[in-house]
Amino acid sequence: MKLKFYVYCPDDEKVITAIIDAAAKEGAGVYGNYSQVAFITKGRGNWKSEKGAKPHEGKVGKTTRSDVSRIEMTCDSKKAKKIENSIKRVHPWEQVDIEFVRLEDI
Repeated sequence: MKLKFYVYCPDDEKVITAIIDAAAKEGAGVYGNYSQVAFITKGRGNWKSEKGAKPHEGKVGKTTRSDVSRIEMTCDSKKAKKIENSIKRVHPWEQVDIEFVRLEDI
């Protein structure tokens, strides 16, 4: 089964590259003779770090808005857990937001 996943991260080229590389090493982003295929969108994130948080950016008790990127890639469902773990190892955030969605053949 094919999945598409979305991962949010700081809008930082080094972080984006590290995430794509980590996911690709586990088999994500392959289309025919192409590898590391990803779509990157940019936006603004909003969060408030609560007591006990260790934010990568911002301060505990304060609301933060910052530039964020969303990386989209596809993968085989059998590789999803390894891809997720690989991304979490290189991602700078304390809480990593990765969403997997099943793709249907029509």
